[in-house]
Amino acid sequence: MLRRLAAVFLCATLQAAPVLAQDSGLREVARAVALVRTTRGANTDRDAGPELTPVKQALRAWVEGSLASAPTDMRNGPDADRLKALSNRLYRALKTADLTCDPVKPSKDRCSRDSDVGFDARGYLGGVNLTYLNEGRYLLVKTRVGVLCGFDESAYIYVAHDKHWRLLLQTEQDSYGKTYAPQNFLSVTVSPANVGWNEPAPPPLVLTLGYSPWCSSNWQALYTRLWRTSSTDPSPKPQIDTNDTLYMGFDGVAAADLTSHDVLIQFRGQSIWEGVSRPVVRHYLVGAHDQVSRVAPIALNPTYFVDEWLSSDWKDAVKWSDLTDRSPALAQWHKSMHHEFMYGEFDDPPTRCKADPTLWQVGYTLSKGPDDDPHPEISAHFLVRWMAPYGFTMVDVRSEAFPGCDQVVDQPDDLGTLFPIDDWRR
Repeated sequence: MLRRLAAVFLCATLQAAPVLAQDSGLREVARAVALVRTTRGANTDRDAGPELTPVKQALRAWVEGSLASAPTDMRNGPDADRLKALSNRLYRALKTADLTCDPVKPSKDRCSRDSDVGFDARGYLGGVNLTYLNEGRYLLVKTRVGVLCGFDESAYIYVAHDKHWRLLLQTEQDSYGKTYAPQNFLSVTVSPANVGWNEPAPPPLVLTLGYSPWCSSNWQALYTRLWRTSSTDPSPKPQIDTNDTLYMGFDGVAAADLTSHDVLIQFRGQSIWEGVSRPVVRHYLVGAHDQVSRVAPIALNPTYFVDEWLSSDWKDAVKWSDLTDRSPALAQWHKSMHHEFMYGEFDDPPTRCKADPTLWQVGYTLSKGPDDDPHPEISAHFLVRWMAPYGFTMVDVRSEAFPGCDQVVDQPDDLGTLFPIDDWRR
């Protein structure tokens, strides 16, 4: 019955869009989309399920059939205009085939809904985006398949090989269980080859930052993934695969920088300071055998270092702690204050110690926990060593204030970002 309904949809689409008659790849895309329009997704939160995977695969195959129009010879530099024209041509073909939210005849966006949901793109496709990376050594293809409250994007990276584009890495969300979350990419970065354009490069690192869109919230999930690519496996296991809370109410939501040996990420995330978002910094070194370790900068000021120290697991927080003679006390303080639900208030601003200007005091009061994570209200003072520019160590924690650590120093209201500093080095 479902296949019969899909055939009816496809027949109507063929009649409305003669372009399908000449394009077998696009017909396969339309066939897969038609089946989606006759079903509901097993994941009810996003109205998504395994029926979306054939759409993603058919869409990728169709785009790959057009990549011959994307030149691989970069001796005169990448031709970005030609690539943009190809992206536009592919989108026009999808629109003409009546597969996008933007209908063939101008009218209201049919994916908009007059309801609490607001936007439902299931059964429709977004645009196809093609971009050169690393001065044309790599080609990035992004496709978009509609779900409830947005689109699920897939990314495919190709490398120039024997005058053709060969798939190097693919990232799709093809598991639709309770943990499924559609992804929209904020950035896709490939580590520099550090060789001439016509010389073979070692397998690069690939970093993606993506968020999971929702219809009506500035708080989203940020996904960070790092892979070491290979010539034999386009779907390797990631070296980094993390999920953070992302606040999207600021300009410059998230940014990333990738070299051949390290990753730097900054975004606006959730704070244990109730009602406040904070700048979050993640810096990783990629060492021998692609072992990944987190290193400084951990935070940008003493207050947000305490925030990071308390909200992190002890296995990470202990690395940022002074282990000379206070490690048992620090561990106990961390255990008593680290909870799944942590909200409270910082004493603002932090104060500097007169006897040692590298030491700063930060006060924090943890509010009483909810019924599903009960814990008492706790007030503590944290002694933090701050070595310029962003080296922080937890030195001590006490219930009472540290004597002589009451010097108020003006702090900027906006800490800014590491990324506009072009000459910043690790």
